[in-house]
Amino acid sequence: MVDKLKEEALAAEAAAQDAFAAFYSSLTGGEDQNALPPEVTQALTRWVEARKRWELAQEKTPTAPRLGLKPPDAVLLPNALPARDALAALFAPNLWQTDPAGRALVAQVSSAAQVRVEFDEVLGFGPEQAIRQIARSGPAAAQTFMALASLWMERLGGQPHETYLTLAASDLLRFQGKKATPKGGYHRDDVLAKGRDLYLLSRITVPHVTGGAGMALGRLLSLEALEAGQDGGEQSIVRFRYHLGQEAHSWMQESVAQVAPRLLGYHPVRQKYQILLGFCLAWHAGNHPDETTLSLPRLLELAAIPMPEKRLSEFLTSLEDALADLAHDGIVPGVKLVKPSGWHELLATRQTRTLLQQCQIQTEKPRPALG
Repeated sequence: MVDKLKEEALAAEAAAQDAFAAFYSSLTGGEDQNALPPEVTQALTRWVEARKRWELAQEKTPTAPRLGLKPPDAVLLPNALPARDALAALFAPNLWQTDPAGRALVAQVSSAAQVRVEFDEVLGFGPEQAIRQIARSGPAAAQTFMALASLWMERLGGQPHETYLTLAASDLLRFQGKKATPKGGYHRDDVLAKGRDLYLLSRITVPHVTGGAGMALGRLLSLEALEAGQDGGEQSIVRFRYHLGQEAHSWMQESVAQVAPRLLGYHPVRQKYQILLGFCLAWHAGNHPDETTLSLPRLLELAAIPMPEKRLSEFLTSLEDALADLAHDGIVPGVKLVKPSGWHELLATRQTRTLLQQCQIQTEKPRPALG
C-alpha cells in the first residue's frame, strides 16, 4: 500500500513539475501579469494531496499537526524575469543552500540568475523582525498598532485572540486623543492615513519557533472587510473588522494599558524617536526580562532608525532627549544611554560614529512591557 502511494506521489510530482515548466518557459520579460493556468494549479493540487497521502501512510501515529496546504485556484504573477526566477526557485527546494556566512538562503536558478533570501545580521529570523516591520512602517503606524491592541484588550480582553472586533478609523483617532472637527468628524487625510496603517500592519508576518526545531509564520493581525467611503454628511469613513494574531496577543496581554496610552500621547513627527524607541524597549522588556542592557546599534536596528551620514552629534542628542522623556514619563523607568569610557575624546576628535556604535542602553527592573 505504501509503495503504491509512493509511486502515485512521485508521478504526481513529475506531472506538476512538467506542467509548471511548460508555463514557466512560456513567460517573457514583459511588464504584464499572467494568471497561473488552471491546469497548473490542478497538477500542483494533485501533487500536494498525493504527497500527503503517502506521508500519512508511513506514520502509525502522527507526531504533529499537519499544514493543510492547498495551492490557490488562481495566482497573478509579474511577467518580469526576476519574478520568473524567484517563482521557479520556490518549486525547486533542492536548489536552496545556506551561504558561507550563514546570513542568507541562496538558490542558483541558472548560470546567470540567483535568488537570495537575506537574514538580518543583528536580529536574525524571529519575532523581532515583526517589531522591526512595525517600526519601519513609521511612528504613526506603530501608534495605530498600539491603539488597535489597546482597544481590543479593553473591549474583548479575556476572549480568544481569534475574536473579531469591528471599529472605524474615527474610533482609533478618538482613542489617540485626536481633536474632532467642528462637524464632529475627523479630517479626511487623518481617516485615510489610518486605513493605510491598517493595510500595512495586516501584511506583517510574525516568525516564531515552534515546539520542535521548525519555524512558523503567523499574522500580526487579521484584517477583514476594510471599507473606505463617505457617510451621509460627506465625512470620510474607514470601517474594518480585525483580531490580533496569536503572537501579538501574547505580547500585549499584561501591560499595554500602562504603556500604550502614554506612547499614543507623543507627536508622530516631532517625537518620533520617543514613539519608536519606547515601543521597542517596552517589547524587549517583556520578551527579554533578564536583559537590562543592550547595545545602541541593536536598539536602532530593532526600531528601524538609521544612523545618519551627517550631524551625528545632533542625532546623539536627540536620542538622549528621547530616552530622558521615556524615563520621565514612566514608560521605561530609569532608561539611559551609557557612553563608553573616553567618550569625550571620541567626540572631540569627531569620531561620533564610533562613539554611537559603542554606546549601551541601560534600563531598570521592574519595567513595563508590551508582552
